[in-house]
Amino acid sequence: MTYMNQGRAQKWANRVYHWEAIPANVGSPHFVDWNDFRSRFRTEFFPLHSDAVATNKLEGTSYFQSCRTVDDYLDEFRDLISDSGYSDPRTIVVKFRRGLNPLIVDAVATMASRRPEDLDPEAWYEAAIRFDQNQAANAAFRSVHFAAPQPRTTAPPPAPALRNFPPTNRLPTRFAHTTPTPGNPIPMDVDAAR
Repeated sequence: MTYMNQGRAQKWANRVYHWEAIPANVGSPHFVDWNDFRSRFRTEFFPLHSDAVATNKLEGTSYFQSCRTVDDYLDEFRDLISDSGYSDPRTIVVKFRRGLNPLIVDAVATMASRRPEDLDPEAWYEAAIRFDQNQAANAAFRSVHFAAPQPRTTAPPPAPALRNFPPTNRLPTRFAHTTPTPGNPIPMDVDAAR
């Protein structure tokens, strides 16, 4: 029960610990034996009609692969098939294909050789996993070896940009004369004329 430290499992374990902490119950175990624990655990956590729940999920779209890996999708799918009680291989393959990523379904269904039979779920599982792994390896290869090359230029690097200062409409008032005249030049103008 020490592993039951999240969600409903944690709340259930806390109720058991609380029961054992009551003075009238100290020293007496909450569970008689392992079978009693297992029975109460099943009652608490296993749905009454797990087959109906699994069947309903397989009839919907919530089990679809979406952005999960094939391995993750397959784990849930196998649990649903087991819980639903489906045993017809063709039905299992149809349900598996229906939920699988369309890109993977198309690749497996159109394999030129060794295409899995529609009556062999295990062969479909294996082919989908293989395709998913090959696709991931290829994507990793392409990302390393086919990075976009930088264009080469023979032109010199661009000159640094000139700073543009905002225009001023006023001259600072600290200069002695703010408007130059022919007899009263600005000292900088005299230096520039030399």
